[in-house]
Amino acid sequence: MELINRNYRFFKQHFSPAFVNELSCLKLDQINHYQHQFYGDEVRKSCEEQVSLFLEHPTHLRLNYVSDVASEYAHQICINTLNKRSLDLGCKANSKPQRGTLVLLGLGAGHHLNKLLSSIHYTDVIVVESNVEQYAMAGMNINLDAINKECEARQGSLTFLNITSYEHFISELRSLMDNKGAHLLVDISLYRHYSTPVFDQIYSDFKQWRNNLASMWGFFEDELIGLKHSIENSHKAVVKSHAGVFEEYKTQPIVIVGNGPSLDSELEKLSSDTPNALIASCGTSLGSLLKRDIVPDFHIEMERPPSNFYLKEHQLTDPRVKKVVLISLNTVYPKLIEQFKHAILFAKSNDAGGELLWGPKQGVTPLFHCNPTVTNMAAAAFARLGFNNLILLGCDYGYIDPKNHHSKLSDYFNKASDLSGAQFDAEMRVKGNFEEFVYSSRIFNEARLAQEQLIKLTPLLNVLNASNGAFISGSTPTKYSEVLFKNTIKEEVKQCIYHYTHSCATRTSNQTISLYEIGKIIANLKRNIATNGSIVELLNELNKAVKALNNHNNKISKLVLSGSLKYIVATIASHVNHLPSSMWPDYAITAREAVNAMLAEFINKLSFQ
Repeated sequence: MELINRNYRFFKQHFSPAFVNELSCLKLDQINHYQHQFYGDEVRKSCEEQVSLFLEHPTHLRLNYVSDVASEYAHQICINTLNKRSLDLGCKANSKPQRGTLVLLGLGAGHHLNKLLSSIHYTDVIVVESNVEQYAMAGMNINLDAINKECEARQGSLTFLNITSYEHFISELRSLMDNKGAHLLVDISLYRHYSTPVFDQIYSDFKQWRNNLASMWGFFEDELIGLKHSIENSHKAVVKSHAGVFEEYKTQPIVIVGNGPSLDSELEKLSSDTPNALIASCGTSLGSLLKRDIVPDFHIEMERPPSNFYLKEHQLTDPRVKKVVLISLNTVYPKLIEQFKHAILFAKSNDAGGELLWGPKQGVTPLFHCNPTVTNMAAAAFARLGFNNLILLGCDYGYIDPKNHHSKLSDYFNKASDLSGAQFDAEMRVKGNFEEFVYSSRIFNEARLAQEQLIKLTPLLNVLNASNGAFISGSTPTKYSEVLFKNTIKEEVKQCIYHYTHSCATRTSNQTISLYEIGKIIANLKRNIATNGSIVELLNELNKAVKALNNHNNKISKLVLSGSLKYIVATIASHVNHLPSSMWPDYAITAREAVNAMLAEFINKLSFQ
């Protein structure tokens, strides 16, 4: 009874009164009966045998970032330095981690948790459990307060997530990462004690949600570029919400053309459809279309680096595209906008430039679900404009053969182009749209998931997926040969769009980039990490800085700084977790110097804005 009473006090300290009340209503004989039904007679043995099987083949993912010596980005230079030093000190990527995160699907009697913690030095434990009987069983078998103190002694934490759905799990985990730090994702084990539909989805999609949480953090220089471009672009085209402005043409289909490998087999029909179909090229697919003399009605761009323009300068300056309507984001290279007579610009969500010029106070709704690929931008933009019928063509988000990752007409297969050096890995297999499966990369899979989220959140959107690539939940797999364009009023729609782009007066911005607050935050962080201390203390200081940015009144500061800091937290954690602890002090010296140099470079780059 002493253990039960101790755990009851723990529940009262860490759980809601409603939960504690529900727990207290369970009688001891009820809990024993439930436990016997769940485990049989040998509770501890059952739990520990399951752990032994897990330890033979752990479900574990490690996150690390490779060096790029050609990069001039401050966070990447820091990563390069840290990678080199960790290898010099004996970091072994496949070794048993010194620190890590354990996500436990199912609490049960809890003996499996004790054995896992004694077998691997997990610092952070996340228990996913919503069944009160399971907590009651744990209360009879293990000392939860002792486990909590053990995690704290390891400089980690014990967290309980009472989730109701897969989406709820992702949301809670994202909030936890914002609160605790990006290191939670670096060495992460997933242990399933028993099955439920939600647990099974979390388990089967492990790599997918880990990658999703570790994606699209942004970084310092990229946000500064976006800030500068946003101010300049505010003089060139109107940036508004553009919500439903073409709703009267909502039934008119739009063909969104990506540059996937399946595009090649459909170009002949697409060419014949040109008189009736509204066609939108996305990024590099413009070049593939122009080679077949297919001039799109829209062109979609979203990337901000100048190199994105110069890679496609020949196509973007082609006289045939002068009357094409550009649909883009506030962040793009200004020279790109100058090539088009007609442009519609959206404020990018979670972007420093969009926040500076078109934030909530200006009444502009940013464009969501427009990352990570330009085809995501296209679908999100047309849905916002009021077009409800979309056809995805060449939007493959995967490939049957990884060597054929884009259209053969694209510059990815032109040896004279810088794009020809790009490589696309078969990181995973996903369900195919017309095939049993296709291979996909992390970015392409994130793009597929973003499309699924857009469709789910836009009930009126009808999406036909005519691409021979990944299956997109919520879309309708449709062979392009079966798509017919009847009774379209293409020219009327185009004239309406032309009129709209010229009737919206640009709002000249007198904003300047105020970076003083960002400089103060960087200087303060430099002071905080200057004192001698352990590598864990450095990690904690960086995590505190990211958490403070998340809570900062100035969202621009968060958008500019937090991404780069997360990359460094993850990099340091990935090294420390696999370095002998005797090497931590030596690594800490290099890490502190490298982070300080990165912060100094941030300040230097701010001074040139």
